[in-house]
Amino acid sequence: MYFRHNLPYEYPEKCDEHMIDVKHLRDVVLDEDYPYLQKSFWFKFQRVLLHICQYTVLPLVMWVRHGLHIHGREKLKTYKELFKDGLITISNHVFMWDFICIMVALRPRLGFFPAWKINLEGPNGPLIRMAGGIPIPTDSYRPMVKFMQAMDEVLKRGSWMHFFPEGSMWFYYPDVRPLKKAVFKYAVNYDRPILPITLSFRPRKGLWKLLGKSPLVDLNIGDPIYSDKRLPKLEAVKKMQKDAYHILQAMNGIHPGDPTYNTDLNPENYQKTM
Repeated sequence: MYFRHNLPYEYPEKCDEHMIDVKHLRDVVLDEDYPYLQKSFWFKFQRVLLHICQYTVLPLVMWVRHGLHIHGREKLKTYKELFKDGLITISNHVFMWDFICIMVALRPRLGFFPAWKINLEGPNGPLIRMAGGIPIPTDSYRPMVKFMQAMDEVLKRGSWMHFFPEGSMWFYYPDVRPLKKAVFKYAVNYDRPILPITLSFRPRKGLWKLLGKSPLVDLNIGDPIYSDKRLPKLEAVKKMQKDAYHILQAMNGIHPGDPTYNTDLNPENYQKTM
């Protein structure tokens, strides 16, 4: 699974810094009146259409465009009973449409995810909302309360929630960056298992070379991670965060002793490997 491309990307200095420059098309005001969790008939109708696309158009598009191979999908059936009351999924964040790959892998489930406000102001803003994006306010306290209430409703009602705990997207970065602690606080506080998912790459060969230059994508579904209920909550969060980090690395073929294997979850200490 461990493949390192030679594309001319320059990765940011900070491990959670964004790479993309979103074209501004609209203003999104995230105040206390903003509908963080949409419930309108139109939104529900859009979600039905998107659900249909999960089974029809999207698998074909992701295969043609990214050569998507999914590994471990049978685990959704194996652990079906454990996931029925809700689930948090996590993955590395490595290209623009990686969430679409995750949607294809997790069908028939169609969950929600926290979304970067700037993305909603760009060309894909409506699609992000349709896919379940809940925008994160950053300017004041009251909107954040509304955002937290939306997240609370999703998690309590048993819906699935996806997080990109690295905090930003880096194009085709092959290694796993430090994971934000907030994700694991949700898992511990709401007693939800975490399902680790990684996106790794393989080189284009044969006819695939005619369809693009970016590496082809493997999506890997691991076994669920549970919080240790014997520990105080803060310690359980730290343990879950640490375990998830090493599990994601191992799923992508990065093991102790490898030059790119990281053990430090402090973003300030992270050393880029490309």
